[in-house]
Amino acid sequence: MNDIDLERSNLKPAISYISTSLHEAVKLRLDVGATGAMAEVPPQTIPRRFQDVCQQYADHPALVWETPGKGTNGWTTLTYADYQRRVEQTALMLLDAGLEERSSLGVLAFNCPEWFFAELGALRAGAVVAGIYPSNSAEAVRHVLATSEATVCVVDDAQQMAKLRAIKEKLPRLKAVIQLHGPYEAFVDKEEGYYSWQQLEEKTYSTALKQELLARESRVYANECAMLIFTSGTVGLPKAVMLTHDSIVFNAKSASACMKDVQEGAESMVSFLPLSHIAAQIFDVFLALEHGGCVTFADKDALKGTLVRTFQKAKPTRMFGVPRVFEKFQERLVAAEAKAKPYSRLLLSKARAAVAEYQLAVIAGEKPSIYATTKYWLASRMIRPIRQMMGLDHCRSFLTGGAPTSDEMKNFFLGLDIALGECYGMSETGGAITLNTEISNLFSSGQPIAGVEVKVQEPDASGKGEIVLRGRSNFMGYLGQQEKTEETINADGWLLSGDLGYFDPHGNVVISGRLKELIITAGGENIPPVHIEELIKKELPCVANALLVGDHRKYLTVLLSLKTKSDPATGIPLDGLRDETIEWLHELDINQTRLSELLNIPADLQLPNETAAIAAAQQIAAEPKLLEAIEAGIKRANKNAISNAQRVQKFALIPHEFSLATGELGPTLKIRRNIVHAKYAPIIERLYN
Repeated sequence: MNDIDLERSNLKPAISYISTSLHEAVKLRLDVGATGAMAEVPPQTIPRRFQDVCQQYADHPALVWETPGKGTNGWTTLTYADYQRRVEQTALMLLDAGLEERSSLGVLAFNCPEWFFAELGALRAGAVVAGIYPSNSAEAVRHVLATSEATVCVVDDAQQMAKLRAIKEKLPRLKAVIQLHGPYEAFVDKEEGYYSWQQLEEKTYSTALKQELLARESRVYANECAMLIFTSGTVGLPKAVMLTHDSIVFNAKSASACMKDVQEGAESMVSFLPLSHIAAQIFDVFLALEHGGCVTFADKDALKGTLVRTFQKAKPTRMFGVPRVFEKFQERLVAAEAKAKPYSRLLLSKARAAVAEYQLAVIAGEKPSIYATTKYWLASRMIRPIRQMMGLDHCRSFLTGGAPTSDEMKNFFLGLDIALGECYGMSETGGAITLNTEISNLFSSGQPIAGVEVKVQEPDASGKGEIVLRGRSNFMGYLGQQEKTEETINADGWLLSGDLGYFDPHGNVVISGRLKELIITAGGENIPPVHIEELIKKELPCVANALLVGDHRKYLTVLLSLKTKSDPATGIPLDGLRDETIEWLHELDINQTRLSELLNIPADLQLPNETAAIAAAQQIAAEPKLLEAIEAGIKRANKNAISNAQRVQKFALIPHEFSLATGELGPTLKIRRNIVHAKYAPIIERLYN
């Protein structure tokens, strides 16, 4: 490509397809994977794309958030024209605070409009965005800011500001910390380097600074790093995945092209998953832009119970959630149904069965009879109030990903006329890899999106092997880690996902496990744990978490936690059993309602006290009837095992559910297997002695 072509395509000269530096550009694989209209998509910077969308949809609503006592009925709506003005003002604020070109802006905050303004403003100013999980410790925050070469950090509130106050002296490049929401400590807006967002936003900035912003924006290239996504790894400090402007814009366009029944300028989404994760970035920020859609922000307590209220306000047309989000909906609906009158429960059960039967027939490609269609029509009228109550009656697609979704959950939601489309993606691929929008079965993740080549490397006799991917949206590299980068992406551009899978007859990708999660028994058999864990949970509705153990062991064992309630404010597991657990126990003629009574352990473990949890695990003396029922459930699950080696021989109960607060789940709610193995090592050893 000559200099004129580079200028026209907004690309900076580059010599390699990978880089581990914020100051280098990369070559783009413009000729790989894309077909049809996607092959014609030119490279574009995020600021350029944002400007185009804002001009196209200037008068359309872009962002909505709750502002008690202000706005319309306590809600504020921003049009795309206003959105563009707020982003420009934010870019000037960040320049004034000291944001350097090719440095990063750290954002340590829950989802809010300012997150979007800060991100898009920093990109206009020639910087890079690095999101930080609000749950991170001060030391983890320091790692992100130091690794990402941050010169400015935006924080949520006084609690997050305290983390920055504790570490700022260890970050010589960090010039300013900006706090979004009050109350403020006395040093904010008094001491140099500590600011309130409001004060900076109200300033009038000079023409010279505005010219500097324009000059910086003219030096932003589509093949430079725009965003750092820190992987929530379970071993060691997280790596920073580097994504170009083109990677993000192209991935959003590819995902958008897969969506059905898109209504340009009229789509609605709700932002509630962490924006430091690539899924929320693509879905909330960039897919919304592609559709000219409106994003409504949930509050901090969204996953603790307030999400339905936001859905009722926003009436989303598209929803993406990790399985745990849908699981919480399911728990509440099951609990509410249990309190209904017997006749109402019976009618609802029959209606759900009829709706699920119809949906399964459609998914299988069958043409339902007039009778089946009429039955579905009548049953769906009974189901509709539930979707209305959830605020999801306008939603046309439900996507889930980030962790395996159980068949039981998919079938439950089918009965509510909600087909969960499981999708597959990675930070290292710029977001989506597959989207299951044309659902042909309940076990696959859908077909690859345009612009992504997917193949199975070295498949075995059944067609299973490691999934490898190549495309324009693949990452540049891991910041500062050349060796790790070269281990992950080969010279031909194929990214080694570490995921095991295969293609089904429809061309859908089916993920069957993780290479690193594979249990290799002492007999040399490779066993993906998730499948076996799901079989056990299906047979035992009282089980919240099942974690398979057996690496280099003679046989498989499993750690089980029972379903309990959790503290809505902290997320810490409580002693009280969930309604479905109590109901299941009643069938065994067990009448306990507390875990401590059921397992004969202390009622208050002072969680997240790890020492107390381990001590309680070692002294569990569960009800004999409970142990017998669990053993029977595992035997039933074993009947579906692929081989004798995949049968579970022993189990142990642990004294609480996995949670973020107690450390067994990572920020994206995936199980941190090595953490659980280390924590309950004495219990595991007992299973093998």
